[in-house]
Amino acid sequence: MALLSRQGRVKMMLCINFAFFIAEITVGYYASSLALVADSFHMLNDVLSLVVALWAIRVASQSEYNPKYSYGWQRAEVLGAMVNAVFLVALSVMIVIEAIQRFVEPDPITDPRLVLFTACAGLAGNLVGLLLFHDHGHGHHHHAPDNEKKPSAHQQHHGGHLNMKGIFLHVMGDALGNIGVIATALFVWLTDFSWRFYMDPVISFVISIVIFISAIPLIKETSFILLQASSVAVDDVKNDLSKLDDVVSVHELHIWQLSDTKFIATLHVLLKTQAEYLSVATSIRTLLHKRGVHSVTIQPEFLDNTEASSPHSSLGTVAAMSPSWNASSSTICLLRCADESCAENTCCPLPYSM
Repeated sequence: MALLSRQGRVKMMLCINFAFFIAEITVGYYASSLALVADSFHMLNDVLSLVVALWAIRVASQSEYNPKYSYGWQRAEVLGAMVNAVFLVALSVMIVIEAIQRFVEPDPITDPRLVLFTACAGLAGNLVGLLLFHDHGHGHHHHAPDNEKKPSAHQQHHGGHLNMKGIFLHVMGDALGNIGVIATALFVWLTDFSWRFYMDPVISFVISIVIFISAIPLIKETSFILLQASSVAVDDVKNDLSKLDDVVSVHELHIWQLSDTKFIATLHVLLKTQAEYLSVATSIRTLLHKRGVHSVTIQPEFLDNTEASSPHSSLGTVAAMSPSWNASSSTICLLRCADESCAENTCCPLPYSM
């Protein structure tokens, strides 16, 4: 399985799921098995999700530059994972509604053996899927990394874990659904209880709960990234940066995730002199590198203009921007938009009193 590319694995699972969707929905309606019908719609949901995942993989791999997307399509697979998770939640709600209707009006399963054989075949297909995607079902916890631990080579060079994790959750949910259908079919076939047909909607409820529980963590993970949150301890990073030689203060520090494996940081750093800027910038990058952040943009600002002879020496210095600067104002941005009318649209606080 390792020889197959991600696209190859997705395409193979897409064909398997579509075939079993047709088989399960046909047999489910023929035998009046809600559990099998519910599982067939889960299969259809998987087909749609696999199409989205395949699109996301292809788009994310595009190398052609598009000026509208300066970061490229690196979040396409995160978006695909979010869509997959939302599909799962919608599916679980739909199954619950259908199960409630079956509780009110029970519909006997007419051919439990046919349902059993179909579910067993579906389980076999999903076991193949679990083998295809098992390496994405665990081991990728991106929201609670060790701040001092470098990402592994796998994390550094491969993205799309959330997208593939979404596929894995779909396949796992399908496999559990098949097991539920098998249990229902066996119970209806091998027992004579008058209430045995209620097992069908009960199992459907269980399937929907499993699907819902599996989808919520994925929604949280993808939302975390799309909302540009950070699992890196920003306050700790700021404190460490402030301890560097020649650094007066650090402000406007932002760290966020571009994708499930890539972190980005921007910051403004107020330095005592211009002379040591390159040395300090190197130290900043080294510190952030240790925390898994490898794309850093630094805006330097300087406390003293020690190189007055230089035509560019006054740029971004306290002497040039505000002679009344004091230590309590060290979080104020010295380099701002030229027009104050846009102040409310900036992240920097308003200027201090002159």
